[in-house]
Amino acid sequence: MIEAAINLLLSAQNEDGGWGFVKGKLSNTESTAFALMALKSLDAKPFDRQMAAGLKWLVRHQRDDGSWSLNDEASKQSSWTTPIAVLALLSFQDQNQRISRAVKWILAQEGMKPRWFESLLFRLSLTRKTVELDPYLNGWSWTPGAFSWVEPTSYCLMALKKSRPLVAGGTDVEVRIQQGEALLYDRMCEKGGWNYGNSKVLGEALWPYPDVTAVALIALQDRAANEANRRSLLALQGMMREAPSGITLGWGILCLKLYSEDEQKWKRMLLENFKKTRFLSETKALALAVLALGEGASLFRV
Repeated sequence: MIEAAINLLLSAQNEDGGWGFVKGKLSNTESTAFALMALKSLDAKPFDRQMAAGLKWLVRHQRDDGSWSLNDEASKQSSWTTPIAVLALLSFQDQNQRISRAVKWILAQEGMKPRWFESLLFRLSLTRKTVELDPYLNGWSWTPGAFSWVEPTSYCLMALKKSRPLVAGGTDVEVRIQQGEALLYDRMCEKGGWNYGNSKVLGEALWPYPDVTAVALIALQDRAANEANRRSLLALQGMMREAPSGITLGWGILCLKLYSEDEQKWKRMLLENFKKTRFLSETKALALAVLALGEGASLFRV
């Protein structure tokens, strides 16, 4: 399956060196970064030319402030793809300067805080029934200045934790890591796992999603002994049984590996899913499958 998935990935690489959501689509940072990580995890010489072209695309699209936008159509908007690009660059040599610039950008970003009137309403408990979260916790958003969400916060935590040795004056890094972790635990659903942004709305508990849960758990892997992590691992495996998509199984297997859990039955499920659907040839799903079936978990280990 790895060979078949790699062939699909290679055939989808655009002439500019990058990858789009699927073959023939505009190259974007997320797809290119995941494809690069998948190829790099195999450490195979035959892919050197494709990796060099993909790396060139990624490096060329870093903005002056150190960030990445999603694609050329959104070139004026820095985005959540920045920490994913960092994770990809960490796999290559001679990229420390670009990584450091990106980390500085990540550290400068904060999710939107309540304005004074919203803050007053919240403190008076007039709005607490709408959502149950701490709006003052400092995470990351999809785009600068917006509300903090679980997934971009998780990606930023992964990037910061893995790039610690490259960042001088790590105090700011540690503070932001602690803040991001606090936000994730605050947003965790009642029975474990994570929804996209909140755990409750209008007093009703929201359900977790498997891909978001796996990503959050990977970001919190160095807190594996926490009861909340163990509860979320159980929730994740239940969700993987119910919704065994390529994205879900790819992230889920990577997560289980990082927590030293048995992933063999999930690999078999991934293979069965691939035989039926080829993951609709989606770049990210194919890349995650290659990472999950091989040694890709090492690229996310903090």
